[in-house]
Amino acid sequence: MKRLFRLFSPLSVLAAAVVLVACSDGPEEAATPAGPRALPVSVVELASETVTVTERTLGSVASKHAPTLSAEVAARVMRIHVDEGEAVEQGQLLLELDDGDFQLERQRAQAEIRRLDALIENQQRRLERNRSLLAQKLISQSEVDQADADLRALQGQMAATRAQLAQAGRNIARASVASPIDGRVERRWVDQGDWAGQGEPLLQLSSDAVLRARLPFPEQLSELIQPGLKVSLYSPAAPDFRVETTITELRPAVGASRALVAMAEFDNPGGWRPGGSVDAEVSLYQYEGALLVPDVSVVQRPAGSVIYLLEEDKAVERVVEVGRRFDDRIQILAGLEPGMKVIVDGAGFLSDGTPVRVE
Repeated sequence: MKRLFRLFSPLSVLAAAVVLVACSDGPEEAATPAGPRALPVSVVELASETVTVTERTLGSVASKHAPTLSAEVAARVMRIHVDEGEAVEQGQLLLELDDGDFQLERQRAQAEIRRLDALIENQQRRLERNRSLLAQKLISQSEVDQADADLRALQGQMAATRAQLAQAGRNIARASVASPIDGRVERRWVDQGDWAGQGEPLLQLSSDAVLRARLPFPEQLSELIQPGLKVSLYSPAAPDFRVETTITELRPAVGASRALVAMAEFDNPGGWRPGGSVDAEVSLYQYEGALLVPDVSVVQRPAGSVIYLLEEDKAVERVVEVGRRFDDRIQILAGLEPGMKVIVDGAGFLSDGTPVRVE
């Protein structure tokens, strides 16, 4: 009897009780299997819209007016009134060259004009006298002709000397270099005492009132990039400010990897400097009535690109044809219509007919 008591442990007794309850003659309950759990999803209603196809590029900013002031006469640099980085105004004296030789040329021309004036006056009296003597038949016609020719020669010398005087005056004026624009001195090539040959650069100016953006584009866009296209410009100096302008001209980029450079002019909004970089976004063309869905709603399945639609709390699979990407959205070319409810979040975990609930 002692061994029999050890065989019936408390756990064995409990198991036997459960078996007895299950086999009792009480009312019978049928087990109801639980159905598939509805997955939480988010939904957007599809609507047609107009979207713009854009192309972005990184360009540079230059001044539209950036004249290089060169020496118009050969002379020594006497005085420099500005340095690099200084702001200048139109008409302001920037640099002076030695005009001593030109002053002497002007003085010589003035003296020669006074001498010729006296000779011409005397020759005119001589010609009048010879004409009077010719009327009295005291001299021949040839003497009158000679006096007239001598007068014309003196008058020709006077015209040449007056031209020399004017040239000397122009050279004196060119020895003083003034600013043709309101702007800033970007570079200075000479110092006081240097000899400046005719045509050699002296100063580089630039104006930041009107700027020009140089925008490079790849060769495959050469047929789309045209003058008149709208451009949005962003500068790292003012990232929150946008400049709206248009492409004004196209220039080839010979020997470069990018085969096209578009130029866009605009008024400086303030704080933009020549030589800086600029981000540009060009509007190439527009799609009318485009259907766009979030990119996470497009799922790759064996059948291809798939969208899941919400119909009667179930996910309905629809194969679609996708087009261009616009940031975080994808264009649907075929397979959908406006007004359909597209499942977004959770689309990657669905299959055709999966129960869903919208959250």
